[in-house]
Amino acid sequence: MIPTVFDKFLFSTAGIAAYPPGATFGPKVLFDFEFLWIITGSARCRFDGQVFDAPTDTVLLGRPGMTHEYDWDTRQRTLHAFFHFSFDYSEGDWMPLSSWPILRPMSADDLLRPLFRYVIGLAQSNVPNKEVLLEPAVLLMLRSFRTGYSAVLLSPHQDLPAAVQMALFAIRESLIRNPVPPITLANLAKAAHVSPEYLCRLFRRHLHMGPMQCAGFARLERAAAMLIRSNLLINEIADAVGFASPYHFSSKFRQVYGVPPREYRWAMQSGFMIQGNPIIQQLQLHAPLTPIGNR
Repeated sequence: MIPTVFDKFLFSTAGIAAYPPGATFGPKVLFDFEFLWIITGSARCRFDGQVFDAPTDTVLLGRPGMTHEYDWDTRQRTLHAFFHFSFDYSEGDWMPLSSWPILRPMSADDLLRPLFRYVIGLAQSNVPNKEVLLEPAVLLMLRSFRTGYSAVLLSPHQDLPAAVQMALFAIRESLIRNPVPPITLANLAKAAHVSPEYLCRLFRRHLHMGPMQCAGFARLERAAAMLIRSNLLINEIADAVGFASPYHFSSKFRQVYGVPPREYRWAMQSGFMIQGNPIIQQLQLHAPLTPIGNR
């Protein structure tokens, strides 16, 4: 049974989703809170009948009981980050939910941007007792979003070698193109400006897997997000992320997530949490939004 009143902080799904031009999502009823960040592209959003335009770098906050629906950009691909959570908002000094804003634009030095990366990466990690870290981070995001006090000056911190960062960026950029181009070791090494052998050594040293294994996990993570966050058919998702056939996609997906794509979609949209993909925190938490050298 899905609760309607939350008595403690609970974190649910988190991820990054990419959509081809003209894709749609919903209408769906929210059973918890959802933070969503439009990274590239835009959306026409509807929350309980209210219509909003959400361009790039808009943050939206859906509340429990709301019906939400998205028409993604018709001219270009849309990429967004999202996560779900619940908490007892009847305690403390929280204002009535009806007074909370639904969307805010982010400035260049906005606190919400690095916090999004932190929360999504941490949620998908194996850090012990990560809920202890997630709760204050999410509540800080809530207070910053609600009050509008979220602009700060931050220096980026990257703890992966530049070559790994650039290869991760190349993987991510490939997966949001339509159609998805082939991802090869030679292309990743070229994007990272190192030899294929050296790139493999760096990936194994810092991510404990090879570049192509990383790309495979990233491809499946994109597909998993699209299963949750779009109305696309299974074969359309398989094609969108570059699988040769729906059968090949389903086989690889089940190896990583333990269930076939259709069952995963049903479970995640029904409020159950399925974990299994080990690469999302590396791909999204560390990879810059613009290539190194173009900042």
